[in-house]
Amino acid sequence: MDEFAELEIPWGDSGLRFTLVRSARKTLRIAVAPNGRVCVSAPVAATDDEVCQRVARRGGWISRQLRQFDHWRPKTPPRQYLSGETHLFLGRQYRLHVTSEGAPDVRLDGDRLVLAVHEEGSFTHRRTVLQRWYALQSRRIFPQRLDVAVPPFLRVGVAKPRLIIRVLARRWGSYTAAGNLVLNRDLVRASPHLIDYVVTHELAHAVHPDHGSDWQDLVTRTMPDWRERKRQLEQQLL
Repeated sequence: MDEFAELEIPWGDSGLRFTLVRSARKTLRIAVAPNGRVCVSAPVAATDDEVCQRVARRGGWISRQLRQFDHWRPKTPPRQYLSGETHLFLGRQYRLHVTSEGAPDVRLDGDRLVLAVHEEGSFTHRRTVLQRWYALQSRRIFPQRLDVAVPPFLRVGVAKPRLIIRVLARRWGSYTAAGNLVLNRDLVRASPHLIDYVVTHELAHAVHPDHGSDWQDLVTRTMPDWRERKRQLEQQLL
């Protein structure tokens, strides 16, 4: 039976993540799929360190392949923050409705996300009002999700981290050397159980800083379906 693992090596600003598949083969093969997934097929006897070293040596080629596929991948049209667009919040799609009635604000109304702005509000004004609302929601929701995810880690001696919310370019979260949990503000667009996956993923780095087998075992014990949640997160937000 093939063995699967999710690994990451330091590369550029955000690291290089790949799926490792061990099977009864004699050679190691690296493939980059058009959707941006990097898959490494390796012999069963290959260690994580050996695989990571081989991937690092091919890092330049992998990066070029990713850039090429990204260039040809269909792009989501840039948001203009106008009525009729769809915007995600907690995993649900809402139809944006822009109005000039009332003070600048955002509210949910059934399946609508109502964005109130100044009359003749500019693109920048519309974007700022909506992003400010997302920021407020992330400060409300993320502490709740941390409270849900942290108990198993408290039991193994991990202190509850300080939560920092930022806009991150290419990551959903990180766990810092100072013991802080950093979450991407845009993660508030994902379903709560997917936010929980990111929190669990990062808290596990308080025990194991890499994505090796020990880290995977800990995440699996804590959240057995984490791979499926990871897949759903990539489908929902990427």
